[in-house]
Amino acid sequence: MTHRESELYRLKLAEITKELPKEVGEYLPESLKEGLLDIARKVGACTRSARIDDNGNRIVYNASIEDLISNIYQALDTASMIETCRISARNFWISLVATIISLLAMVAAWVAALAK
Repeated sequence: MTHRESELYRLKLAEITKELPKEVGEYLPESLKEGLLDIARKVGACTRSARIDDNGNRIVYNASIEDLISNIYQALDTASMIETCRISARNFWISLVATIISLLAMVAAWVAALAK
């Protein structure tokens, strides 16, 4: 995911969170939950949660809205870090090639100075 795509998803998430109910117990429109689930699936965020009950059994359930928003932000942050690492790796190779070229130019200038 590119930085631009990540920012678009952040903007969509910000739009959805602005529409969330402000009061506890207020009805959550289904379209908002579907919008959050859609973004979560597109960015690779987890849409399920799990817990261990008293008997040691694992119980899996749909993530709450708060968990869903948190998971989306974490997925977007991870995607941003991956993109940053890709850019850094690409810039490393570019700088390495530029260093080699400058060293060759220095050697060529040294050889030309000795040839006089």
